[in-house]
Amino acid sequence: MRILIDGSRVLIRNKAGIGHYTYELIKHLSMIDHGNEYTILVSTKNPIDLPQNIRRIQSKKWNLRYIPFDVERIKGKFHIYHEPNYIPRVFDGKIIVTIHDMSYRLYPQYHPYRRIALLRFFEHRMRAADKIITVSYNAKKEIMDILKVPEEKVSVVYNGVSKRFKPMKLSNEQKSIITEVYNLPEQFLLYIGTIEPRKNLVRLLEAFHQVKSELNIKELKLVLGGAKGWLYEDIFDRIRDLKLEQDIIITGYLPDEQLPILYNMALAFVYPSLYEGFGIPPLEAMACGVPVIGSNVSSLPEIIGEAGILIDPNEVNDLSDAIFRVVTSVELRQSMSQRGLVQAGKFSWDDCARGTLLVYKSCERDE
Repeated sequence: MRILIDGSRVLIRNKAGIGHYTYELIKHLSMIDHGNEYTILVSTKNPIDLPQNIRRIQSKKWNLRYIPFDVERIKGKFHIYHEPNYIPRVFDGKIIVTIHDMSYRLYPQYHPYRRIALLRFFEHRMRAADKIITVSYNAKKEIMDILKVPEEKVSVVYNGVSKRFKPMKLSNEQKSIITEVYNLPEQFLLYIGTIEPRKNLVRLLEAFHQVKSELNIKELKLVLGGAKGWLYEDIFDRIRDLKLEQDIIITGYLPDEQLPILYNMALAFVYPSLYEGFGIPPLEAMACGVPVIGSNVSSLPEIIGEAGILIDPNEVNDLSDAIFRVVTSVELRQSMSQRGLVQAGKFSWDDCARGTLLVYKSCERDE
């Protein structure tokens, strides 16, 4: 089969969650599947390092995904078109779309109006796709309920975790470089993700403040790693209100090569998100052997399982109690670290590629 995957909007240098998903999927499909021919739509000639055996098509119009394909260039050349980012284009062959979650419907307050309007307007295209891939059983149920599609149309294919996320014996040089770049202390709690309301960072700040006040550990810091999203101003206002300016370190966007080192240096990873379609950062943290505290809502219990401490993200006291327990108990951290390594071992990008390939093959059988 000749398969077209649209990476034009997500395969960029500072890629976010869907960009990582698309990149890892393409890379691992190229390694395990030599029977099909893959072509990727890109917005520039070399947006990121793609496998050499993957073909590329570049067009100035790929970034306008609601415009139909250039029919003369595309028509009849591909059997399957896979859209990894919600809104598929008009296409004359089989269409597969990855819908990562339905948060724009369930929690519209956490999205810009333009994004909601665009996704709502093109829901008919999502619904009309031949197959839908999603990343958790929680998301599958939401897609079925909201888009009114049959169960057999929606396949759950979990995201994976890169092999570079693993426990590391860091050299003094590695530690000193990262420490100097981000002004890191000896002990810190870590959050990785976009700085935006859905991530529930205001409550994380309040819980951290409670723990700091109770334990009086001056050297303990909270590192917020990730780029600014939207409506982040309240988060920075809360830092000032709680007088935490000296205790919060905001790194901005983190290069891929620095993430495993940062995870390995952290005392614990905290992810109190109000909603996630999957949740790659807690999985990466567990793969590095870092204790994880996460929310007990949406897909996160699926991903974290019994390896971490699950808390009610709406209850600051739940979160502060969990942080207190982890910070004050070496034995608990060691136990959580071992359980996290086992849990993370259940997810791989190879499995993600194999699961996606099964969906491609099901389209072939339907013809």
